[in-house]
Amino acid sequence: MFRTTLLLFACLLCSQLIAQDVSVEVARQEPPYYVGEPAVIQFTITGFDEQPDPTCELKTTVPGLRGQMTAANPSVFSRVFQQNGKLYRHTSVSYQIQYLVTADQPGDYTIGPFVIKQGQKEVTADALEMSFKEVPEDPSMRVRLKLPDKSVYPDQRVPVGIEWWYAGDFEDVLKLRIYSPLFDQFHFAPDQQPKRRSAQLPIDTKDGALTLAADVREETLNENKFTVVTATRTLIPDRTGEYQIAPITATLRKVTEWAQQKSILDDFGFNDSFFRDAMNDRRRPARTTLIRAIGDPVKLIVKQFPKEGKPESFASAVGSGYSIEVAADRTVVRVGDPIGLTIRLRGDGNIENASLPSLSADGGMNPERFKLPDRDVAGTLSDGSKQFRVSVRVLDEAVAEIPALAYSWFDAESETYQTTRSKPIALRVMPAKIISATDVVSSPSTRSDTSDDTPDSNQVAVKTSGNGPFSLSGADLAIEQDASVVLRKPGGLLTSLFGQLVVYAIGLALIVVAFVDRKRRDTDPGLTAARKNLKKQEMKITQAVNLPRQRAAEEIASAIRALVAEFPDVSRSEAQSLIAACESIVYAPEGAGEFRLDPDLIKRANALATTFSQQR
Repeated sequence: MFRTTLLLFACLLCSQLIAQDVSVEVARQEPPYYVGEPAVIQFTITGFDEQPDPTCELKTTVPGLRGQMTAANPSVFSRVFQQNGKLYRHTSVSYQIQYLVTADQPGDYTIGPFVIKQGQKEVTADALEMSFKEVPEDPSMRVRLKLPDKSVYPDQRVPVGIEWWYAGDFEDVLKLRIYSPLFDQFHFAPDQQPKRRSAQLPIDTKDGALTLAADVREETLNENKFTVVTATRTLIPDRTGEYQIAPITATLRKVTEWAQQKSILDDFGFNDSFFRDAMNDRRRPARTTLIRAIGDPVKLIVKQFPKEGKPESFASAVGSGYSIEVAADRTVVRVGDPIGLTIRLRGDGNIENASLPSLSADGGMNPERFKLPDRDVAGTLSDGSKQFRVSVRVLDEAVAEIPALAYSWFDAESETYQTTRSKPIALRVMPAKIISATDVVSSPSTRSDTSDDTPDSNQVAVKTSGNGPFSLSGADLAIEQDASVVLRKPGGLLTSLFGQLVVYAIGLALIVVAFVDRKRRDTDPGLTAARKNLKKQEMKITQAVNLPRQRAAEEIASAIRALVAEFPDVSRSEAQSLIAACESIVYAPEGAGEFRLDPDLIKRANALATTFSQQR
């Protein structure tokens, strides 16, 4: 009962949950919306925290529609105010989330609801009705997705070609979007980054837009001259089956009419193109239009590895030209000694996913003569190879070598298994030496004959910090079997009821101290600074009494300005009046009036300072 009460009390002290309302407003891009071109939906959320970044997802997927959150921008507003004689700082956070939806087919769509989350906070936005129009196809543009003509296999590196053909003027190209469902259905290897000022080809994926390194060539088709931009991605199939891939599409927004950008040179009569080029003056699009190209559907067949002829040393490696190298950290050992092996794999294929087969596979190391690892061994990538480190032990004195280890892979081009082997490593194995406990811990007996001072080679002397030799020979190392002795309740202060109450009391005190310290550290530093500034300005007004008239007025005016800036919610009428009175004294001619400041003015300053103090 005591422990339960203590636990509940600690939970009440340590848990502080502050409920805060979360609201969302939705705005969307003005219609019309077109197939293949993203439409923007903007969410404005209030009630979230500044961190972490929120997420936005569709609650239900819509066939033929793709959605993606592209940006989440926070706006933080903070202000200090007074209430009931205390200073408070209020911070409000609002997020603007930009979400893009793209339709692959024309029609009316119900998009949503949308679920927006930040940690434990969540808000739902209602579904939206949006209609997407078809974009006309244009014979001046073509797009093509190129897959291998033959079947592929799991984890194979499959080249996928993307070709975009265009017969129009590239200066009129405003925005190009290329999309294929294949990009989102399967995993791809990291894409090569294009070099500066080199050809590039943009594509859209569920993770955002990508820019691929590309090659450019010229082709003539139906008496039309096309510029063909080609990029290649590497597909890595992760499952088997036949997949019908919907056609790849390319959507292009191009300029049909340009307007001359107004230049500041026009106001001075310089209309010559030379001056415009020198000022980097450019045209701007006046009218644009959308055109679209649709490629052919393709089929991807991912086969299982053939069972017939599969070697025991096959570990799902796919590619060509694999090799295996083995190195041992020692070649002269006794039976039972560990031997560290470094196994290095090289090859053209999925080397990063390559695993190590059993070392006994296909006539490798005999488990009756070697103790082999009983679990999978993780490898490390280095310089285009994968390295494994394992430890084995020789169990038979007759072993003369570490035999050649086999490694097999599947060649997808020839659709056959291939096997390579390492070179054997010669070993010299000596019999194990059995050492008794007496040999290890007993010291030699002391002899008077100085010619026998050297101990026997089979004995090792072990000395303690005392004066005499130490030996464990004959020591009783048996395990206690008497149940009454083993289960005997230990004594001591901490096992008594009083000792446990003391420990619990200390723990409770530490929790209270931690709670108070946390409250102290959570105090807003802005409020602390405001209190310090208030005391500083009050002291400045008090000390101004003993200053000369103009200097005192200057100090009081400075103090009142500082207080007004720190506490903007306090009425400013009296403060402005007092500042004006002080400034009239500060800028009055020297020697005018009394040497000391008017007591009524000092009284007003003190009263105003008291007002600020009451609002603290």
